Amino acid sequence: MSDIQNPPAGWTLSQFKAVCADVGSWTWGTVQGAFNEKASITQIVVDAVIGMIPLVGDATAVRDLIAVIIGLADDEEKRNSTWQWVLLVVLLFALIPVLGGVIKGVGRIIVKVAQEAAHMAGAARVAHMAAGAREVVEFLNRIGVKNAEKWLLALRVSDHLEPLVGKFTHLMVTLDTIMVKSRSKVAGMFPSLAKRIDSLRAGLIKVREKGKEMIPTAVKELDQKLREIQAYIRSGGETTSRLALHEVATGQKVATRADERRLVEEGVLPVRNSRGGFNQNPALPSDPAMVAKYYQPAPGYPNLLRVDPNTGEYNSVAAFAGKMANRQLKDGEQVYRFFGPPRTTHGVTVDEAWAGGGWWGVGQPPKTAKEWREVAAVLDSFNGDGFYVSARVVGNKGPKAVVGTISEQFGEKIPGQYLPGGGTQAFFLLDSGFKDILNKVGHDFANGIKTSKIIDPHTGLELTFYSTGWTDANGIWGYLRAPGITATQTARVGSREQATKHNKQVVIHP
Repeated sequence: MSDIQNPPAGWTLSQFKAVCADVGSWTWGTVQGAFNEKASITQIVVDAVIGMIPLVGDATAVRDLIAVIIGLADDEEKRNSTWQWVLLVVLLFALIPVLGGVIKGVGRIIVKVAQEAAHMAGAARVAHMAAGAREVVEFLNRIGVKNAEKWLLALRVSDHLEPLVGKFTHLMVTLDTIMVKSRSKVAGMFPSLAKRIDSLRAGLIKVREKGKEMIPTAVKELDQKLREIQAYIRSGGETTSRLALHEVATGQKVATRADERRLVEEGVLPVRNSRGGFNQNPALPSDPAMVAKYYQPAPGYPNLLRVDPNTGEYNSVAAFAGKMANRQLKDGEQVYRFFGPPRTTHGVTVDEAWAGGGWWGVGQPPKTAKEWREVAAVLDSFNGDGFYVSARVVGNKGPKAVVGTISEQFGEKIPGQYLPGGGTQAFFLLDSGFKDILNKVGHDFANGIKTSKIIDPHTGLELTFYSTGWTDANGIWGYLRAPGITATQTARVGSREQATKHNKQVVIHP
C-alpha cells in the first residue's frame, strides 16, 4: 500500500488525493463508517493501475480506466455498447509502451469527433470531420511526432489488437486480485463493503468474458473512424492521399518524386473540395485541351466524348474526378452494379435500373446503403436499388473500360441531394446480345426468379446476383434536411416482359 504522503509516479499530493477520492466514489459508493478502509483500498487500486502504465503514471488514464471498467461491471447496457468498449480500447493504449500514449491521445480525439459528427449531416459533418483531422495532426505536432500526417496515415489500430487484449486481460486479473485481498481485510468489520466487493467481482467476470467479443469489435469500429479521419488527411490537398486514389483507379504506379510532381502540375489527381466532395472533371466541348488533360479516347475502348443535349457538356467525363484511364480489367478484378424496379422517391418517378448498364463500381460492393449512395455518388434519381450483380473477371478477356475516381453529384431531378463520391468506377460496353440476357435475368431475379450465376463468354465475367435487403437506400442519404416519414420510397415490383435476342452460348447456373 502506498503512503498517501508520498504519492507515486511524480504526482503532487493533491493529484493523488483527487484520483483516490474519485475512484473511491466510483468504486465503493458511500459506506457508512468505512472511510478509512475505503481510502486504503482505493490507494491499492490506483497504485496497481499506475504500475501498469509505462514510464510515468497518467492521472487521467488511471481515473478513466477504472471508471470505464467499473461502469461496464455495474451496467449491462454499457457492456453491450460498442462505444463504451471503443473508449476502453483507447484508454488501454496507455498501458502499451512507447507508442501507446500517443495512440491513446489520437484515439480520444477521434472518439470525440466521431460522436459529435454522428449528430450532423451534409456540409456541417464534412466541416466537423475536417476540423477533427486538423486537431489530430496538431496534437501529434505538439507532442513532437515527426511528419505527423505520414505517421497518422500509416496508423492501423488493428495492428495492436493482440497487445490490447493482453493488457486488458492483465488489468482484469490485477483488479480481481485486489478485490480478493481487500475483501479478506474488511469482511469482518464492514459487511456492506464486503458485499459491494462481491458485486464488483461478479461484474468484472462478466466484463472479462464480454471483452472477448467486444474488444475486436471496438478495434474495428475505431479503425473505421480512423479511416474517415485519414481520408480527410489524404484528400485535403496532400499528394500522397490523392495518388492512392489515382493508382487504384488507373493502375498507373508512381515510382518517383518527379512522377508525383508531374501529376500534381498537370492537375490530373482527384481533388477534394471544401464541400468534402471530389471535383468533377472539366467537360466543356469548347475547351478540348482542358478535357484532354483528364481524358482521351483510345481505339477499342468506349468513347465518352458525347455531348449531353441538356447540359451541352460531356457528362460522362464530368462523372469522373482526376485522370481517366483506358485499361482492360484484369483477371481476378471485381466489379459490381446495383439495379432495381421502378419506384417513387420524394414524389418523383424513378425508372427501372437495369443490371446490364455501362457504369460499374470497381472492387468489393458497398456494405451499406449509405456507403453506396455517398462513395459511389449514385443519386436517388439514377437508381432505386434493391439488388446488385457482382462480377469477377476470369481469364485475359476482361472488358476494355474507362476507369477512374467517382466525382461528386448534385441532385436536379430530385433537388437537395448531394453525394461526395471518391470510389472507383469503370465504364464498359457489353455485347448487345449478352446485355439483353443480363437485363432479363436481373429483372427476373428482382421478381423472385432466382439465378445464382451467369457467365459472359465475350469478357469472361462471372456474374452473381444478390438482394441488398436495405430499407434506407432511397430518399435519405445526402440531404441536408431529413426527409419526411411518408416520403422515403415506394417501389413498383410488377412483372414486365422483355424478350432476349440470342443465346450467345451464355452459361446459366440455376
